[in-house]
Amino acid sequence: MKKTLVLLACILLLALGATAQDRLNFSGLPLVSTPTPLPNGYGRLSWSNFFYVDPAEWSGAGFGYKLGPDRGDVAFIGEQACIIDPILGGRNVTMPLGCYGTISSAGGPTSFQAVSAIVAAGFGPTSITVTAYNNGKYVGSSVYNLTTTPQNISFPFSWGTVTEMVIGTEGTGQNFVLFSLNVYLLGG
Repeated sequence: MKKTLVLLACILLLALGATAQDRLNFSGLPLVSTPTPLPNGYGRLSWSNFFYVDPAEWSGAGFGYKLGPDRGDVAFIGEQACIIDPILGGRNVTMPLGCYGTISSAGGPTSFQAVSAIVAAGFGPTSITVTAYNNGKYVGSSVYNLTTTPQNISFPFSWGTVTEMVIGTEGTGQNFVLFSLNVYLLGG
């Protein structure tokens, strides 16, 4: 009987301490017809080099933007968020090297656990690399191959809690579209 009560008490404590999973989408943002920087603090996270737009209203949206599961704004990396190389091969030519965006807990929760996301390539097949850090220390990275058809990607459970995820596309003109992000927000 004592063992049963102790077990029930442990289960109750775990249940009380559990954090609910948050599904962040971008429906809480005003619909915009031109790419707009994603505001820091949205979903209690910081967003660097992420933009959002209503793909039905933006003439620059590729197929991957428009095939999402929900009507409304999507977040993306690309266009303005590309890192430009000012001198390419000794010539003064600007050329995108790749596009990177960062999701972090700075100003939000103390950490988060990334679970999954619904994503697509904006215009054509691409690959993305997601690299996770915990307080500046490398945790791990994963590569995902994307098409313009939305797909669910899962982040490695082995990453545990992190404070930052850097998402980068490979090559020039590649856009990464984020329809939703499932995370556990911890602390703060």
